[in-house]
Amino acid sequence: MFTFAYPALLFLLLAVPFVVVLYFLARYARKKKLAKFGNLDSIKDLMPEVSKYKPPLKIALEASALALLAIALCRPWGGVHSTKSQKEGIEVVIAVDVSNSMLASSTSDNAGTSRMRAAKLVLEKLINRLDNDRVGLIVYAQDAYTLIPVTSDYVSAKIFLNSIDPTQYDNQGTNIGAAIDRAIKSFSADNNIGKSIVLITDAEELDDEAGAVDAAKQAKKNHIQLNVVGVGSPSPVRIPTKAGPMINPETGMPVETALDENLAARIAGAGDGIYVNASNPDALNELEKQMDTVKKSALETNAYAVHDELFSIFGWMALILLLIDVFILDRKIRWLDKITFFKKETAVIVLLAVSAACALDASATTNRKERRLVTQGNELFNSGNFLEAADKYQQALKLEPDSKEALYNLGLTYIRRANSAQSDSLRQQLVKAGADAMQTVAQSFKEKPLLAADALYNLGNIAFNSEDFAGAVQMYKQSLRIRPDDEKTRRNLRIAQKKLKNQDQNQDQNQDQNQDQNKDQDKDQDKNKDQDKQEQNQNQDQQQNNQQPEINPQAAEQILNAMENKENQTRARVNKSNNGQEAVGRGKNSKRW
Repeated sequence: MFTFAYPALLFLLLAVPFVVVLYFLARYARKKKLAKFGNLDSIKDLMPEVSKYKPPLKIALEASALALLAIALCRPWGGVHSTKSQKEGIEVVIAVDVSNSMLASSTSDNAGTSRMRAAKLVLEKLINRLDNDRVGLIVYAQDAYTLIPVTSDYVSAKIFLNSIDPTQYDNQGTNIGAAIDRAIKSFSADNNIGKSIVLITDAEELDDEAGAVDAAKQAKKNHIQLNVVGVGSPSPVRIPTKAGPMINPETGMPVETALDENLAARIAGAGDGIYVNASNPDALNELEKQMDTVKKSALETNAYAVHDELFSIFGWMALILLLIDVFILDRKIRWLDKITFFKKETAVIVLLAVSAACALDASATTNRKERRLVTQGNELFNSGNFLEAADKYQQALKLEPDSKEALYNLGLTYIRRANSAQSDSLRQQLVKAGADAMQTVAQSFKEKPLLAADALYNLGNIAFNSEDFAGAVQMYKQSLRIRPDDEKTRRNLRIAQKKLKNQDQNQDQNQDQNQDQNKDQDKDQDKNKDQDKQEQNQNQDQQQNNQQPEINPQAAEQILNAMENKENQTRARVNKSNNGQEAVGRGKNSKRW
C-alpha cells in the first residue's frame, strides 16, 4: 500500500502547474517581442541555432523533477513488513555492601571520599557499559535484600543505586556468604543464559570467612562467574558518624576499618572471577574483559512493523532528471548533422523498412500538416494578413480537399478581404467566392453541425449586407435549427425580419405615390387640352371676325405673353412631379450591417 508519512506536504505539488504556466507566459512574451521585428516565419531563418523542441523538453524535465522532489519530501511508504530484533547478552547481579564501614574514607585520608560514594561512581559507569545485558541489584550487611530483580531497565537500576544509604539499615555487619546466596537466587531459571555476580565490598568484619569462600565455590558450580570490586584503602581509617568518629563501646577507642584485599582475592578466585580495586583507573576495563568471557545468549526478541521507505528512490530520480536538464542546451545539436549513421548499402534497406511504416502513417502525417497549415493561417488571419492566410488555407485544402475547417476559414478570409476591396468588381468577386465556400460548408451539417451553423450565419450576414433581407431571414432560421441557443443569430434574425417588414412597407408606399403622380399628370393634361381648345376657339373667332379691325400690336403681344406664361406653368408642374419621383427613390433605407 502506497502511503505518505507527511501527506499534508502534498500541496507542494501545486508548484508544478505554477512553473508550467510561468513557462508558457514566458514563451508567449518572447513570441510577442519577436513579432515586433517582423513575420515569425521569416525571423526563424535568422536564428538557425535555436531549437524549438528543446525548451519544451527542458521544462518537462524540470517540472517532473520538481514533482518528484515534492513527493520525496512527503516521505512515501511502499508498504509494511515485520522485523525482529534480538538482544544477546548475560545476566549481571550487583551486590553492594551497606555496612557502616562503607561510610569510611576510600583513601588513607579520613576526610577523603566515602567508600559508598566511590562504589556508586564505579557501578554507574559499569551499568552504562552494559548494552544488551540484564542487571539486578541487591544490598547486604548482616542480611541481604533484593532492590531490583534482573531487568533491562537501566534507568531504574541507576535510580535505586543512587538511593542506597548504609544508615538506613539497622542490622549491621558484613555477611558476604548471605549476599552471594541471595545473588544466586536472583537469576532466572534459564541455564542457557550466562550469569555473573559483581560483589562490591571492603571485605572486613566478616562473621564467617570460610562461608564466603564456600558460597563463591557454589556459584562456580552453578556456572556463575563471581567478580569482586574492593573499595577502600588497606590503611586503617575511622568510621565517621553524625556525632563524630564511631567509638568501640568495649574499649572506648574510635573504630578503624581497612580493606582486606587478600580475602577479596580469595573469594574472587573461588568464584572463577577476578578482583579489582575501585581506585585503579583500569578497574572497569579489566572487569569488562572478564565479563566478556561469559557466554552470551539471546535474551529478548522483539517483533515490530517497519514501513518501506521510498523517498530515496524519488530523490534519485529527481537528481537524474536535473542532471539531464543541465546537459541539454537550447540550441540545436549541430554535430549530429555531420554524422552518417548508415552506409549506402544499409541505408537502402533501412529506407525500405521505414517507407513501409511511413505508408501506414501517411494519412496521420497529412492530417497533422493540414492542421498545422490551418493554425498558421489562423495566426495570419488574426494579425490582419488576409492574403497570406488565404494562401495557407489553400495549401491545407490541397493536402486535404475535404477539410471543412480550411474551406470555412478560406471563405471567411474572402469575406474579410471584400470589406477592404478598392473596386466594386473585386468586392463582388470576393463576396461570391466567400458565399460559395460557406454554401459548401453549410451542406455538411450532418458531419459538422456547428461549423455548418456558423457558415449559415455568415451567409445570412452576406444577404443582409446585400439588402436581401428575405434571404438573410431564411439563412438565420436554418442556422438556428442546428444551434437553437445561439443568441447572436437570433438577434440578427429579429433585425432582418424588421428590415424586411420596413422594405415591404416602403414598396407599398412607392406604389401609392406613383399612382397619385399619374393621376396628377392626367389632370394636368386635361387642363392643357382645355386651354388648347379655348385657344382654338379664340382663333376661330378671330378668323370669323375678319371683318372687324385688326388687333393692334400691343394687344397681340399681351396675348402671346399670356400663352407663354401658361406653358411655363404647365412645364413647372410636370418637372415638379418628376422631381418628386426621384426623391422617393433616394429615400430608401440603405443601411449596411
